[in-house]
Amino acid sequence: MSCAAGAGEAARETAAPRHVDVLLRELAPLGIDVIFSSDLVPPELVEPPPREGATPLQRAKDALAAHGLALREIAPNKYVVVRESPAQPVTPTEAPIEVISVYASRYSISSPGVTGPLELSSGDIEVVPGSHDDALRALKTLPGLASNASGRPYIRGSLADDVLMRYDGITLIDPFHLKNFQSLISAIDPSGVERIEVFSGGFPVRYGTRSGGVIDVTAPEHHAGYENRAAVSLISAGLSTIGHADNLPLDWLFAVRHSTVDLLEPVEDDFGKPQFSDSLGRLRWGTEHGAWTLGWLLLDDRIELGNEGDAETANATYRDEYLWLARDHEFDRHLRTRVTAVVTSSDRHRTGMLNQPGVATGSLDAALEYDRLEASNLWIYEPRAGTTYTFGAELASSSADYDYLRAATFDPQIAAGFGRPVTNDLQYIVEPRAFTYAAHAAMRRQWASFEGELGLRVDGQHYNLGGDHSQFSPRLNLRYDFSDRVRMYASAGRFTQAQHVEEWRVEEAQAAAESAQVSLHTILGLTYEASDSTRWGFEAYTKRWTTVVPYFDNLLDPLSLTPDITPDRVRITPTESEASGLEVNVRRQFNSELSGWGTFSWSRVADDIEDADNLRSWDQPVAATLGFAWQRSRLSLSALGSWHSGWPRTPFELTQPSNGEAGGIVLAHRNAGRWKDFYTLDLRASYNWPLPYADLSVVLEVTNATNHGNQCCAALELSDTGNFFESDTDHWLPAIVNLGFSYRWRSRD
Repeated sequence: MSCAAGAGEAARETAAPRHVDVLLRELAPLGIDVIFSSDLVPPELVEPPPREGATPLQRAKDALAAHGLALREIAPNKYVVVRESPAQPVTPTEAPIEVISVYASRYSISSPGVTGPLELSSGDIEVVPGSHDDALRALKTLPGLASNASGRPYIRGSLADDVLMRYDGITLIDPFHLKNFQSLISAIDPSGVERIEVFSGGFPVRYGTRSGGVIDVTAPEHHAGYENRAAVSLISAGLSTIGHADNLPLDWLFAVRHSTVDLLEPVEDDFGKPQFSDSLGRLRWGTEHGAWTLGWLLLDDRIELGNEGDAETANATYRDEYLWLARDHEFDRHLRTRVTAVVTSSDRHRTGMLNQPGVATGSLDAALEYDRLEASNLWIYEPRAGTTYTFGAELASSSADYDYLRAATFDPQIAAGFGRPVTNDLQYIVEPRAFTYAAHAAMRRQWASFEGELGLRVDGQHYNLGGDHSQFSPRLNLRYDFSDRVRMYASAGRFTQAQHVEEWRVEEAQAAAESAQVSLHTILGLTYEASDSTRWGFEAYTKRWTTVVPYFDNLLDPLSLTPDITPDRVRITPTESEASGLEVNVRRQFNSELSGWGTFSWSRVADDIEDADNLRSWDQPVAATLGFAWQRSRLSLSALGSWHSGWPRTPFELTQPSNGEAGGIVLAHRNAGRWKDFYTLDLRASYNWPLPYADLSVVLEVTNATNHGNQCCAALELSDTGNFFESDTDHWLPAIVNLGFSYRWRSRD
């Protein structure tokens, strides 16, 4: 679903036979996804001399046919490699395809059904406007995910921190740049993404420690040759390489990039200098029965926001390091295992100044050092077709050192309006430590039209501040196929989330670990394939938190650079919470050039506080997206329109001076009102120039192309006379243009 290279490229390469697996992988940038195994398509398989003028897809089909293989289409622009008798073509019912277990609430842009591996492939991601520098931006096309300026989504009402982030099977802690400032961009280079799987609920027991959802990113691989890429845009510039050694069982992935936005005119004049860089790498050494993997991810931020004289300024430095070693081993076709060891280290420091004369003044200085050592072991046993047993265990030791200093003073009228003391000072040092363990087991069984999985997970923690905790999480996933086109699935389970030491609420001097957050998920879904080119999905869900960990929110300004020291900061302490909703999504391939997708969702998420419902700030009762992608030869165009109900807001009234007293502020119930409806139109265009063994492409993306002023927040200031307050309404991001160039060159097979 990205720019397709034309027939001219194929014609120039006809004299150079290629390895078949390389041909199949090179279809991904053309928007064509192919599923195959190295058993059917080993790395040494070479195509015969190609036909002159053959398209890349036809060339791949010819190469497979020469070896008794074929492509079977399972969805628009999605194929699986199957065996084929040269004398008699295989019909769709004769094509053997491995059964892949799929769970409720697992979405994909290219295939929304539940009969295949539901995922966002690299080709799917590239077509979404805004994903050129951040692959996770493609998630905005999925139902149930709420986001604004941040690259970190809320999944079905959960806090952003309730979502488990994984890369190459490794858990990542907050892998985003510009932390504390909306987490505007993820730290994973798009060149390091093969596909993304998303669970918005009902995920199996092997995924633990978070209760809201899962975003699982798979790294790409090359089985022969190499491909290098140099790219630059108005946001970042980077180099990447992926390949496989000719004479060694070694494949590699390296990617490094640095921000360019700080070198250009910022979105707002003199806003600051946000700098970031990241490095991603993976070395994989194949053995007779498996492979060893060494990987790393490094993040580095240097952020300066605001200027002298501004109401708010902030500075921050972040450095996060991940290093992992993994061993995959297959004993036989029935039993395989994966063992991993992960070292995580983080060093974060931020400062801020608040200077709003007559409203609030203050300063902030916060530092965190965090370390974690984790080991895990996963076993998969398949004694017979249709039966799978999964076992696993995890151990981790983590520590954090906090040094937190805050000083703030509020105007007496402001303090009274928000129910705060006039001074808000705190100096706090704390060193939480935790040892955690987990064990899980699941059994999956498949019959002719029915599939079920029953699992149980046990988690435990020992804190130096808070003692011992333990949680049990049973989960059940079911699916029934009424026909090849109509399928129903259901899911129910208990999901727990213990507090991490890096999540200590130092701004309120937390003294001991909280009890684990507990949520109950129930899901009922239906998929309907109206035709080979049209697929519908329907899903109803509830997510009920019976134990909720307190969190903080800002009543007026969620975009504050110094949220800890503003007067509108509030602590939210629900007794229970609940999210419920209904989601509809449809995908349509109109013809070979035009495809479209759309989603519609109704939802509600609220906290129960003092026996009354209080909407969460990211509640969006009605939301819809509509997208189209058009491709012809070298040109690709796409558009994505998004609309949802306005975000909740806290109404307030500014009172005028009377009887010799200064004016003040009177707040209504938290989130009792709403901002105007939110909508945005995002556009993308790309053009590709094919070259021998290389290509050059240009991408133009426009986010919020209509420059619509989506309201977000209110800012208070003292009037010119100095005896009453005024307010201004601020907005989310305006129209943003990103222009990018990339040059890719590859080995000559």
